[in-house]
Amino acid sequence: MRFTVQLLMAAFAALLCAVSSTEASLKRGLAWGVNDNYGPRIAKGLIKWYWHWQDGPNSKFDGKLEWVPCFWGPKYFSQWNTRKQEMKSNLPDYILSFNEPEISGQANLDPSYAAKLHMQELEPYAKKGVKISSPQMVWKTEWLQEFMDECDKLGCTIDFIALHWYGTTKDMDLLKKWIKTIHSKFNKPIWVTEYGITAASGSNMSAIKKFHMDATAWMTSVKYVKRAAWLGCFEISKPPDSYANSKNAFLNSNGSLRDIAYWYLYSSKPNSKRSVHSNRALPSAHVARRAATHKDEDGNDIVDDEDPFEAPAHIVDCDEYCEGRKKAIAAYEAEHGQISDEDELDDDEE
Repeated sequence: MRFTVQLLMAAFAALLCAVSSTEASLKRGLAWGVNDNYGPRIAKGLIKWYWHWQDGPNSKFDGKLEWVPCFWGPKYFSQWNTRKQEMKSNLPDYILSFNEPEISGQANLDPSYAAKLHMQELEPYAKKGVKISSPQMVWKTEWLQEFMDECDKLGCTIDFIALHWYGTTKDMDLLKKWIKTIHSKFNKPIWVTEYGITAASGSNMSAIKKFHMDATAWMTSVKYVKRAAWLGCFEISKPPDSYANSKNAFLNSNGSLRDIAYWYLYSSKPNSKRSVHSNRALPSAHVARRAATHKDEDGNDIVDDEDPFEAPAHIVDCDEYCEGRKKAIAAYEAEHGQISDEDELDDDEE
């Protein structure tokens, strides 16, 4: 009997470990793009790592979060050379590659040239044991396939696929299918280093928070999605560009955390009780909506700043990047069949 009880206890312990491992499979991170002094307010809870497109680590984090450097591309060679000097004394575990290489306003690189640049600048770190991402693609799988093919010829090391994703709050199924398609196509772990809602979607705060929670919870359940970083590290009045929705913001104009940030930092469930108790929105898009209220860490009431920007005159449900993803998914399924549910698979380490 004692032997049987011991076996049962061991099995139960193994089950608990497995459940814990599943819940912690996704490391939440920060795409850092705001005043470094805000760092201590947000380097808490479930946040484990952060990155910046070209700048160096934030000293205000005091080493509490893992820093992941990025080689944005040739435009920021000066900053990259500074990162290389820093890495001589503090070698990271991971490096992120080129930022949105298929987008004309971003790194905008030819796949063949990008592969050669990867060999020149990133492969030396792979030889030192650093894990290197693919270029951080937005939508164009043909670009990434050409890059990977060229890398195979040159001998590049690509340890994981890094993606950016933006869309509307109605796109949860498309997000899932897109990530599954990329994993099925390239068979590597995935980091979603930026995700959020577009400004042109005209989405309200309630819908954005629900999407944010559902998307993060789903990625947590998918073992091959190793890390994710919601694009929210900015004040609501100062979005990083006109493409991202200002309501993605983690911060009010005074630097206090918004309700969406508290969920990202502290909750693992999409139906968390830490919900926005929003006042009813007025019907006109040009009339300021009353802000959401919530509690801070000390139980004090906080009123989130209202979105200071006008709703877009023309709502875009599926922009060119969205259309590109849909075509890529359809092309892949036409060749390989319907994508199966791969959530249970964990065929790669981080």
